[in-house]
Amino acid sequence: MRLLLALLIAMAVNLALFLLLDRMVSEKEIQVDKLVSSEIIEFVRLKSEPEPPPQQEPEQIEELPEPPPAVPETPLQPLAVDRPELAEWQIPELDIPLQIGTGPYIGVRPQMPTTLAAEPVPRMRFPPRYPQRALMRHVEGKVVLRFTINPDGSVSDAEVIEAEPVGYFEQSALRAISRWQFHPKVVDGKAVSRVATQTISYRLN
Repeated sequence: MRLLLALLIAMAVNLALFLLLDRMVSEKEIQVDKLVSSEIIEFVRLKSEPEPPPQQEPEQIEELPEPPPAVPETPLQPLAVDRPELAEWQIPELDIPLQIGTGPYIGVRPQMPTTLAAEPVPRMRFPPRYPQRALMRHVEGKVVLRFTINPDGSVSDAEVIEAEPVGYFEQSALRAISRWQFHPKVVDGKAVSRVATQTISYRLN
């Protein structure tokens, strides 16, 4: 009786051990299958390549119209304007009153028209240019001129009768007085010639 009971217990223990061993083997197979499956899944997983960006169509550049041909400029013809001579830097002081009659004279006096007593009145005057040489040397002076006033008011036969200092201002004074215009003297309804003198002073301000 005891032997039978011991046999039954031994069989029960063996059965339990067998079941336990079988269960452990099954769990290991399941774990191995899971591991293998997991590794296979990770190995098979591939990164998807990014899709290439859509190609943009090139922008069409609008063609600009060609500029019209340049019209050649017609050069303007310069207008010839008779401008009075101006002083370069300093304008000399002028003695406005005119002196009529005789005065100091150097050399032979030419035959002159009859001198009138009334004083002529200038209607147009041009200031003389200050000579460059006198300006650079700071030279001042004066020139006394004798000239004829024609019936049309123009000046002719201008000459230097006195210059101080000599050799600086004579040509400048002659060029200026030759361009002056005067109101002619009328006698008995007729314009006549006359002789007058004029002093031009050159001063540095």
